[in-house]
This record gives sequence, C-alpha cells and structure tokens, in this order.
Amino acid sequence: MKKTKIINLFIFIFSIGVFLTSTAFIQDNLKDYANLTDQKTRQLIAEKNNRYLQTKEEPRIVVITLNRLDNLTPSRLNKTKRTAYIVVGQKDKRRELQIYSSKDLHSAFTAESRMNIIRLAGKDLRSHNKKQFNKGLRLVFRACATKIDQQYQYTLDKYDLTNAEQNKIDHPNRVALPIAFGIVILVGALIYFLKTIQNRNSKNKK
Repeated sequence: MKKTKIINLFIFIFSIGVFLTSTAFIQDNLKDYANLTDQKTRQLIAEKNNRYLQTKEEPRIVVITLNRLDNLTPSRLNKTKRTAYIVVGQKDKRRELQIYSSKDLHSAFTAESRMNIIRLAGKDLRSHNKKQFNKGLRLVFRACATKIDQQYQYTLDKYDLTNAEQNKIDHPNRVALPIAFGIVILVGALIYFLKTIQNRNSKNKK
C-alpha cells in the first residue's frame, strides 16, 4: 500500500513537471504583449514548435507582438541558433510585421523571401479585424515553418504551405506575369477600339 502511494506520488510529480515544462516552452515561443493572437494562431505556434522539439536540430519559430513600431529587433537575435522570429509592432491604427532569423538560417530567410512572405499575407495583415489579421499571421508562420523544414530537409506536414502558396513566394513574378500580360492585351484592345471609332467619325465628317 505504501509502495503504491509512493509510485502514485512519483507519477503525479512527473506529470506536473511535464506540464510546467511544456507550458513554459509554449509561452517562450509566443510573447503576445499586444494581445493580437487568437486561439487558432496560438495552437498553431504551440503544435509546430512541439514537433520541432522532437527533432535533432530543435529549431524554433518565435512570435512576438509589441505595442510599439520601433525597436522590433529581438534582443536575443544574435545569441540564438536555429530560430526564426515573427515580430508584430502595433501603435494606434498602424501595424508593422518583420521576420528575423538567427545567422544559421540566413540562407533560408533571404531579404527577398522575407519580403515575398509578407507581401503574400499583406492584405490580411493590414486588416484591423482580429480574425482576418490572424489568418495572415498564420500564413506568415506557416511560410516560415516551410522555410525551416526545407532547410533541414524535414518532411512537410499540415502546418506547411501548399504548393500553390509556396509558388507565390518562390516565384512571385510568374504569378504576376499572366495578370500583367492580360492587362496589356486589354489596354491594347481598348486603344484599337477607340482608334477605330475615331477613324469612323473622321470619315463621316468628310
């Protein structure tokens, strides 16, 4: 009986330790000082980072929201490894999002790729509707996760971007080209139509 109580006590203490460790880990990857994230976003951050915890490299994606627009660079940026940061600054109605990475991930997070990620989610990120903003924030997070997974050659999972979303980041010009080409054709057709009408009017006057 006494032995059973000791075993149960040990299991209880162990469970508390696991809970506190996992909770601290989740909180360490999300610092929502501006209270911008919703439950769906918090769940995504926790679940993906917990998956990373099971890998050899143990990379991380940290999301930080701040009530300011200046000094968004994470204080521990130069001291961390295998870490990407998504930092959102907000003041009044203005909002800014930046992506940072530790030095060992610079090849994955080039200036161009970071710009393309933010551009892809830009419409949602600019929204002052919390649900729509979080949709954009999750897209940025998933894009960062995809970059990390590709860097370490992890198998892509449900938290990563779809092929279509990935193409919009890797080849934004390919997506924009058909649209631009269509606009050129439309403008050309309009000019031709106007010239035809103008020529007809000139003939009628004669």
